[in-house]
Parts: sequence; C-alpha cells; structure tokens
Amino acid sequence: MLKRRPNKWLSLLAWLLPDSRFKQWALRRLGNTIGEKVRISPTLVIGCGPFSLGDGTIIAGLNVFRNLSSVTLGRRCYIGNLNQFTAAVDYQRFSPLVGRLVMRDRAAMTNRHYFDCSGLILMEAYSGVGGIRSILQSHEIDLQTDQTAPGRIVIGENAMTGTGCTLLKDSYLPDHSVLAARSLLVKAKDPGQMPAKTLYGGSPARPLKEIDNLAWWAREDYNTPPTPFDDTKFRLD
Repeated sequence: MLKRRPNKWLSLLAWLLPDSRFKQWALRRLGNTIGEKVRISPTLVIGCGPFSLGDGTIIAGLNVFRNLSSVTLGRRCYIGNLNQFTAAVDYQRFSPLVGRLVMRDRAAMTNRHYFDCSGLILMEAYSGVGGIRSILQSHEIDLQTDQTAPGRIVIGENAMTGTGCTLLKDSYLPDHSVLAARSLLVKAKDPGQMPAKTLYGGSPARPLKEIDNLAWWAREDYNTPPTPFDDTKFRLD
C-alpha cells in the first residue's frame, strides 16, 4: 500500500536547489503541490512521497526528510533550520495513513528538532514546537510481545512545547496549552484529565496550573518579534 514516490534522484536534486521559480516548477512537475509565495531553501529529501505546501509556507535551510509517505503543510507554516523528519517505511506496507507529517495553517517549529513520523504527527493551527532539540517519537516497541507499532502525536491548536521536550507515541498536548522545557509527554491514561489552557510539566508531564489570555494565542503569524529591553543586566562595568 505504499504510495508512489516521485523519481528518487530527480526529486533529490530538485529539493537541493536554491529557492527559485524553477525549483518550484520542478517540484510541481514531480507531483508535489506548491502554493503561492512559498519559500523553500535547500532541503534533503530522500525516498519521500508527495509534499503539499500551502500559500506563504517557508521551509528554511538544511532540513532532512527521509521515507515519509507524505508531508502536508497548510498556509503560512514555518519550518526552521536543521530539523530531521524520518519514518520507518515498513509500516507503510499496511496503511497509506502512516508515515505522515501534517501541519495546519500557521503552525511552526524552530530549529534542530527530531520528528519520528513513522505514524502520524499532527500540529494543529497556530501550534508551535519551540526552543531546540525536542524529540517526537510516534512509534515504539512492546517488549512483552516483541512487536512494534506506530501511533500518533497531536499538538493542539495554539499549543506550544518548550525546549528539549520529548513527546512519545499517542501523546496529546491540548489546545491552548504549554509543555514546559525538558518535559516528557506520554499517552494519557484518561484523556478527560487533560484540560485545555493548562501548563504541563515534569516527567511524565502533569497539569501544573491553568493559563489564560496569552497574547501569543492572538498572534497573526508564526513569527514573534523581539521587543526593547533593559540591558543593564548585561553590562560588565
């Protein structure tokens, strides 16, 4: 049930080109859907199925995609630098619904994260993976049965993870919630105990406190601009 992949070598060369109209034309000819005003820096794509990039989406430099069945990015999504996206291709023999990365409109991630997309990783609209070096692992081994299976990871609408987080198979971060830095998110025994608008933290992560009225929820874009600050703490004299 594997989806038909574009020509491996032509696709590899096209994705490695600098951003240009020619690159986007070539990617469309290879079976990808590329929206308007999209920016795609040189990217290493090996053995992947089709990409669908919505209008205004940006893929920054030196990302790696390997063996995903498909990648779907909505409008004005953002992928930073040096991220890795991989999938265990064996699961794709059983279903075309695994091996996927899906980012809804204006979802974003920063730099140097690792996404195991063997199952499904879904980032809802305006969600974010922040900081650096988070790991999202969508498949795991059952030591009792000596079998492996894929699952899904969902980051809810307007939810965000901090730096260095780990999200395991079948974990879910509710809408408008925050996962504190260095936390471990696992499958909830009772999803009803996972309220929205909550700060989660720890290993495993648990609800820490309610949160409300974050300006970040009302942003119009993935980018959070810097603001003026008091620099006295940085002086050496």
